[in-house]
Amino acid sequence: MQPIRNILVTAFCTLLVFSAVVYSACNKNKCDNVICLNLGACDGGTCYCPTGFEGPRCATLSRDKFVATYNGGDTCGDNIGYTQYPIYLLSILYDSVELNMKNLLNNINDSAVCTMQATDSFTFIGANNSTTFTGSGRLSNDSLWLHYHIVHDTISYDCEYVGTSLVH
Repeated sequence: MQPIRNILVTAFCTLLVFSAVVYSACNKNKCDNVICLNLGACDGGTCYCPTGFEGPRCATLSRDKFVATYNGGDTCGDNIGYTQYPIYLLSILYDSVELNMKNLLNNINDSAVCTMQATDSFTFIGANNSTTFTGSGRLSNDSLWLHYHIVHDTISYDCEYVGTSLVH
């Protein structure tokens, strides 16, 4: 009787160990071999990136696709017509979520600091002498879309700019 009991206990222990191995092999942590850069977080094997970064491992600066010269124009207010001019978006080297926008309102001295809000959009604020401007922008394919509010002395109006990237 003793040998049968030993065989049954051994078979039960073997089955228990086999079940534990199969169970742990089926429930692997999908993030074990995933490295998310730039403070990205892994969930279910996918990296979720902080604002300013994108890509499968959060290694790409979102702002870099915005850096270009855009040829387009704006319409402002009710009685102001269409004005064509370029806008320049430049990276700010020490900050991963900021850009510098130059030539707003077709004045090379008008610049704004842009802050990334998502992989395809930003907000901006700037001033030059008695003119201030605030707004938002987004990138769709190679087109830059800006919506902004201008205050010049005691006059204020809203503008929209649409431009296409010339150089990347």
